[in-house]
Amino acid sequence: MSKFETCVEILQYLGEIASKLLSGQTENVYQDVLEKAMKIVPGAQAGSILVRENDRFVYVAAVGYELEELQKVSFTVEEEEEWVGRDRSYAIVLREDIERFDEALLKSDKRVGILANFGGIKKIKATLIIPVRIKNKIALVLNLDNFERNDAFDENSIIMAKVLANVLGIIFNRLELENQLRVKNQLLEYMSYHDTLTNLPNRRLLEEFAEKMLKLAKRENKPLSILFMDLDKFKPINDTYGHQVGDEVMKLVAGRLERFARSSDTVSRFGGDEFVTLAYDCAKQDAKALAERLIKAIEEPMKIDQLTLQLSASVGIATFPEDGDELTKLIRVADERLYMAKKSGAKIVAQDRDKPMPC
Repeated sequence: MSKFETCVEILQYLGEIASKLLSGQTENVYQDVLEKAMKIVPGAQAGSILVRENDRFVYVAAVGYELEELQKVSFTVEEEEEWVGRDRSYAIVLREDIERFDEALLKSDKRVGILANFGGIKKIKATLIIPVRIKNKIALVLNLDNFERNDAFDENSIIMAKVLANVLGIIFNRLELENQLRVKNQLLEYMSYHDTLTNLPNRRLLEEFAEKMLKLAKRENKPLSILFMDLDKFKPINDTYGHQVGDEVMKLVAGRLERFARSSDTVSRFGGDEFVTLAYDCAKQDAKALAERLIKAIEEPMKIDQLTLQLSASVGIATFPEDGDELTKLIRVADERLYMAKKSGAKIVAQDRDKPMPC
């Protein structure tokens, strides 16, 4: 293939890669670039690509080697910089240098065995190394190997390999941005369904999940109880000691509620100092016993720095099916019974509003 034909092929390939990236097709893209390198880089008979993940370099593509085995091997940033050569735009490493690298850095490391058996390091005559640096840090490394000659890679090899390495850099950047966006979206999704202070499910998640559990309760003919809790004596703590102490109290309360609820229950922060516990397959009397256990846990003294604080809670309970068969009604009934419990000092109200059930 002439230089002109090679240039045309590279340009066509760059267009294909750009089209794939624009359409979001990133699966096996590293492998695709490496396989293309075998066709257009003079002297390339095998090769690999290593990508930096946190503080290690890992194999993401290989031609002529067993990628699955190579992926058991990783390298530190220092090892990879030593292999590449600091501040170099490329390096050609010959057989004797490869052996010295293995002896000096890997020594008797088990990685040597994997690289010898599955990475061809005992057969390579010459390796062309092209590092891709992003913001002065090596992000990935393209290794192209030849098994026949020390002088297999020439000026044309270097030029073409650099072009493909730059393509890899663009791909790396794209994938990194996608990953950052995915992590950010996951965080936003989590934050939209969880209370940022206590990490408990928030009202939105509780209501969505409760609707599903209510449908299940109807289908399986099981009781479903909602325990609506409000903290007693919390406002004076907040007013006296400030919001920082109040926040610590809230986190301790959340931890105790999760610890003393049943493993199948869902505890949520409904808002302010209100917590709602969703208890599936939990009849009225069982819900009352659960409420008593939760209140007892809340009443245990709380130590925050030099302070020892104590508070209590009131609970209103509504149970499907006797108190309603719609979530909005069950929450409203539980909220009304909570108000009755606080007003009467009964701590727990689980029956009709005219028949408070004292604790």
